[in-house]
Amino acid sequence: MTHHESPFGADPFPSVDRIRAEQDNLVQALRYGLASADGGTVAATCAVLGDLWTIESNYQRLMTSASETARLLSHFRPGPDLVEVTRTTLTLWTAHTLLLQGPRAVRSLVALRRLPPAPPDTLIRAIAVVLDVAPGDRSALYALSDSDEPLVAAAANGIVSYFWENEGDLESALKAARRMLDVVDTRKLPYLQAVAHSRISELCLQVERGDEARRHLLAVLPVLERLGARSDLDGVRWWLVLSNLQVGAVDEAEHWLEQVEPPRADDPVGTLTYGLGARAEILLARGEVEAGLRLWRRALDLLRTTRDPIFGFDMDPGQEPWTLEVEAVTVVAHAQHGRLDLVEELTGELPDRLADRLMHPVANPPPYLMELTIAGGLLLALAMVDLDRGARVGDARATLSGARMVALAERLRFPRSFQPTMSSARARQAATHADRSAYDEAVSSYADLDGEGLRAAALEAVSARERG
Repeated sequence: MTHHESPFGADPFPSVDRIRAEQDNLVQALRYGLASADGGTVAATCAVLGDLWTIESNYQRLMTSASETARLLSHFRPGPDLVEVTRTTLTLWTAHTLLLQGPRAVRSLVALRRLPPAPPDTLIRAIAVVLDVAPGDRSALYALSDSDEPLVAAAANGIVSYFWENEGDLESALKAARRMLDVVDTRKLPYLQAVAHSRISELCLQVERGDEARRHLLAVLPVLERLGARSDLDGVRWWLVLSNLQVGAVDEAEHWLEQVEPPRADDPVGTLTYGLGARAEILLARGEVEAGLRLWRRALDLLRTTRDPIFGFDMDPGQEPWTLEVEAVTVVAHAQHGRLDLVEELTGELPDRLADRLMHPVANPPPYLMELTIAGGLLLALAMVDLDRGARVGDARATLSGARMVALAERLRFPRSFQPTMSSARARQAATHADRSAYDEAVSSYADLDGEGLRAAALEAVSARERG
């Protein structure tokens, strides 16, 4: 119970090591607490286990435990000695539920609001303040990002960065993430520093600033290594592969590829296929085209035949964001190398896939779900199919369609992590080489559209293409 705040403090390492060493005993104590309806035991054990699972990005255990303990903790009235551990547990459960599943009514939030107020002088207390305006009140969250309470501002900016990204304003998203880093850097909070650096690097990959992404990722590595956060460590190494590919440092990318731990039997298929994609891009960068394309097809086949356990919101099979991104990258890569014949079935499905995403947006999506970006990837793939057809058979209508759709895909902020394939410069070059005037006119016509306008324009582009 004495360690529930330390993992997010200035010296998290001894506490994290101790919690991890006692994890099995703590889980057993949690089981006993649930069996005997002992709210104090459940709150205390979940507080430290939730810390550990947050640091390890073990979302499956976090969401399972949140569900199993929701009813008991919603009826628990802690005494003074248990208020803070209860606050920690309820804050972690609420935050992960809203971040992973999107805005919704949450029992843990009701229970959290019932606790006595406390000054936001720790990360958990600051997050509790931010959660008090959630779910759904974006204007209040934007206001909190300017709070005079530093930790409140840091927590709010972390969330707001996703809102800005969802709106297509990646510069504002980066500004918010950097404000978060400024706060946690000043207070020397290692885990939060790692989170902020990671968020900045993620955004840098999307705006194609590979060198800046590398600098932030290298700052993350020693913290995650000391915390023993294996899953996130491998994620950072994969991003180092991708950031080096963005700047053309293929040997350095291959170095980081070699640092990734070998896959385990229980690794989710998303992790396995992410690695295949990174390897594919190294091969393509080295000119080993057939091998690179084969790896992208293999990744897509795995995603289409295997489903990961769902810990977030439900989506129809095949409509998961990562699956759709892999479909898009696979088509774009094959188009760039004149091998669309190898993915004919996939290219035939693209128009319906894209129209479905545009017409059926997820209700109350979690902050990390970038629906327009996903649509942008599919639109770029469709554009490359049309540009390929225009070049092969002299179809001027297809060329016009492809050039215009590249411009629209850029406005939708198509995913740009996997390069050289998803380079915006490469896509732009393909469009301007095919029909510069059509591309330039499309850039101008789409420039001032908001999110709904872009969605409507993309639907019209697909419909016009189908009308032929």
